[in-house]
Amino acid sequence: MAAYFEHQNTVSASQVYKATFGAHTEGTPSPHTVNCPIEVSFNDESQAQLAYFLRILKQASQQNRWIMFIGQSALVDKNLLKSAGIDLNKVLVLNNKKSKSDQELMEKALRSGNCSAVIATGDIQHFASYAIREASDAGASFAFVINRDNKSQITYH
Repeated sequence: MAAYFEHQNTVSASQVYKATFGAHTEGTPSPHTVNCPIEVSFNDESQAQLAYFLRILKQASQQNRWIMFIGQSALVDKNLLKSAGIDLNKVLVLNNKKSKSDQELMEKALRSGNCSAVIATGDIQHFASYAIREASDAGASFAFVINRDNKSQITYH
C-alpha cells in the first residue's frame, strides 16, 4: 500500500480511508503510508469526501497529538467535529501566520511531530511538494488540503 501512495502527488480522503482502513482492521492508520497531501473537496457532488475526512480525523484525534487547522478558513464547524467523535481538546487553530505562507506553516507543523493532522485550504497543487511529503513522513502526520468549491454549498443532513 505504501508503494501505491509513494508515486502519487496527491490523493483524496476517500482513497486514503479505503486503503488504510480496508487494510488495517484495528488501530489507527499509519501516516507513513500516506505522505502526500490529501485533498478534501467540499461540494454537493462529493460530500462523501467530508465523511471520509472526518473518519480519518477521528482516528487521528485518538493519538496524543494535536489536530491543527491553519487559519479560520480551514476550520470545520466545531459541532460537526464533535458529532464525528473528534476530541475538541486536541484541536488547534493557527490564526497568527506571521507573514508565512500556509505551505511553510504546514511543513513546519508536520515536521514537528506534535500534530497527527495538519489542515489548510487552497489549491492542492500548491501543497504537492517534496518538502510537504518529507515533513509528513518525518512527523508521521497527515497533511490535508481542503478545496472549498465556492460554486456550491454543502448541505448538512
